[in-house]
Amino acid sequence: MPKAGHEKGPKARFFAEHASTYGLKIMERCPSTSEVVSVRCQFCGYYGPETDLEKLRQRAKKTTKMAWTNCFRVDQYKKHNRSEHPSIWATYQASTYDEKLRFFDSKVPLENTILPHINSGSTATALKINIHPSIVEILISDMFFHPDDQGGVTQQAALKLFIRKEDYYEVTISNPVQFDLVVAYIARGISFRQCEGIVADTRSITGIYTRTWLS
Repeated sequence: MPKAGHEKGPKARFFAEHASTYGLKIMERCPSTSEVVSVRCQFCGYYGPETDLEKLRQRAKKTTKMAWTNCFRVDQYKKHNRSEHPSIWATYQASTYDEKLRFFDSKVPLENTILPHINSGSTATALKINIHPSIVEILISDMFFHPDDQGGVTQQAALKLFIRKEDYYEVTISNPVQFDLVVAYIARGISFRQCEGIVADTRSITGIYTRTWLS
C-alpha cells in the first residue's frame, strides 16, 4: 500500500507537501470543498524546459507549462522534473525546506523575459516578404556566392527559402524578432560572419536555441 502522498492511479489525491516538495503552484480549488483541482509546474513557468547541447539539432522542446488536474501522482511530478528541468530540479532538491518556500519569490516569469520572444519561431506570427526576382536571381544567387559554390549544397539550401510566385519571390520569416536583431546588427556595420558569431554566442550564453531564422 503506497504511503501518504504517494498514491497512484487516475484519482491520486493532492497533499499539501506536494507544493513545496515538487515545485508546484496550486491553480484551482473546488469552490465547495476547497480541495485542490489543478496544479502547475513552477519550473516551467520560471525556467522553461532545459536544452541538451548535444541535441540542438533535434526538434525543439514544447514550451507549454505542465499542469495536473484531478490526478496528483508523485511519480509523474518526478518524471516531468527529471526530463524537462534536470539541473534546476537537482538544485531544488538540495535546498532546505525554507529555501524551497522562497525559491521562486524573486524569479521573473519566463514569459516576461526576452528569451521566449527571441526563441518564439514556432509560435510568433510569421513575416512574409515579397522580393523582386532580380534581387534573388542576381544579387543572392549569383553575386553573393563564390563561383566555386555555384550549384553547391549551400547555395541550393539558401535559394530554397525563396518561393517563386508569378512576378516575385516570397520568403517567410518564422522568427521576426530574431530576424530584426540580425538586421540591426548588420546595420551597425558588422560583417555577416561576425553577426553569425554574435548570434551563436547569444544562443549559447542565454540558452536560446532555434533551428532556423527562415523556414
